[in-house]
Amino acid sequence: INYLTFDATSNYNSLQAQVQRRFARRLQLSGVWTWSKILTTNENSQISRYVNERSRYYSLASFDRTHVANVNWIYTLPSASALWKAPFSRAVLDGWQLSGILSLVSGAPQAVSFTTTNGADISGSPTETPRPDQIANPVLSKDQRSIAQFFNTAAFALPAKGTLGNEARFAFRGPGINNWDAALFKNIKIKERFQSQFRLETYNTFNHT
Repeated sequence: INYLTFDATSNYNSLQAQVQRRFARRLQLSGVWTWSKILTTNENSQISRYVNERSRYYSLASFDRTHVANVNWIYTLPSASALWKAPFSRAVLDGWQLSGILSLVSGAPQAVSFTTTNGADISGSPTETPRPDQIANPVLSKDQRSIAQFFNTAAFALPAKGTLGNEARFAFRGPGINNWDAALFKNIKIKERFQSQFRLETYNTFNHT
């Protein structure tokens, strides 16, 4: 007899801060930062009542991000005509504006699963999926990481038969987000009531994957 209940335990704590510099000396700057942690026993998946719920499932949520920071700015470049009083400098070098958005986000929690080449039945149960045994720290220092190996693969081992493995729901964090969007504007005054604008916009300006 299958018996399902739609319940779970979760909690969220955060520190949220905001800083804003209103337009002064040609610069406007705004930034927000959230430092948070969310723990849960369930995330759209089934929880077995045959094992201890807290020790087996209570962990970071997959959408947990320790740090989320966003900074945006608008900077009006100094007028070149103040130095070079010529029609050319006023028409070509004046009226430029630089703006952008910087997003810095911590990586997502990552889990490690396994398969066997001989199809061994580790848990002895059709419903309990085993996890690997974690025998060392899976986190590598930044100078040791590469495209081929982002975490310490030697930190995990096959669990013994009749066990479920001791790895937590998530073992380490994946790479974070470091994204810059930038824009360069040039306002061209045609007449007192009319003006045009040259606009150059780039997304993920520095091509950070």
